[in-house]
Amino acid sequence: MIRRTVCVAVAGICIALVPPSAAFAGSLPAANSGTISVYVPATTLSSSASQPRYQDSVAVHTTGIGTLKNPRVWIACYQNGALVYGEGGSPSDTFKLGGDMSQWVMNGGGGADCTADLYYILNAKGTGEWNGHGAQGGKVSLAQTSFAAAE
Repeated sequence: MIRRTVCVAVAGICIALVPPSAAFAGSLPAANSGTISVYVPATTLSSSASQPRYQDSVAVHTTGIGTLKNPRVWIACYQNGALVYGEGGSPSDTFKLGGDMSQWVMNGGGGADCTADLYYILNAKGTGEWNGHGAQGGKVSLAQTSFAAAE
């Protein structure tokens, strides 16, 4: 009886000493629990304007991705409701609006209505974040924002 009490007491102390961040290190962010905002980096040629423009580079500020190994950003731009540009990457990437070849470029530029989505991809079982190998299990959207890109 004494041995059981000691073992249970020691296990209780060990559990109490584990910091909450370590106890939940494997947990994933819930849907719609992040934020994303788009900005024009200071290195962009037309950076004197705060509004993104066609062919400008844009970057994003995000929150809610701390436990993720591979959070993703998708930038999409539309003219008259039609998708003219889309590019995916990491939150640390910069995105050249229109890219080097897209329907937006083929249209000769102009203004566009754009969105920036922050998300991550689940593994096939839906039990963790996809690691880049094997089947994917779906996308969990963390945040979305809209912005206008000027000519």
